[in-house]
Amino acid sequence: MRKHAFFFSVLLACSAVALPLQASANSGGGSASASAGAGAATTPLEPFIVNLSTYDRYLQVAITLQLAKPELADKIKQNMPVVRHNLIMLLSSKDSASIQSANGKHDLIEEIKDKINKVLDVKERDGVTDVYFVNFVIQ
Repeated sequence: MRKHAFFFSVLLACSAVALPLQASANSGGGSASASAGAGAATTPLEPFIVNLSTYDRYLQVAITLQLAKPELADKIKQNMPVVRHNLIMLLSSKDSASIQSANGKHDLIEEIKDKINKVLDVKERDGVTDVYFVNFVIQ
């Protein structure tokens, strides 16, 4: 009987931890959502799979954008074909050696911000303020 009581209390404790984590994970939705950091809005992009410039490798990357204002998510959605085109052209122009290092990834983040903010016709402080790689695989 004591075993069952112990097991039940462990199960109850795990549930108390897991439910709030699941609720916070599900609150992200598909549109702009508050980021955990400074309360900035974020919006995910559909994943990209592109051949790299040397054609012997490809890049699979999932990107989430941090936005200066939540309403920019709608502007990005309206311009999505141009946004995706510009990012595909940028990503496919890279070779694996240039984006494998941390410095290469930081440079790529800056280039992505510049490309998208030009499409949106905004300055960085009013547009995409940061880029997060949710998935980054070179094969």
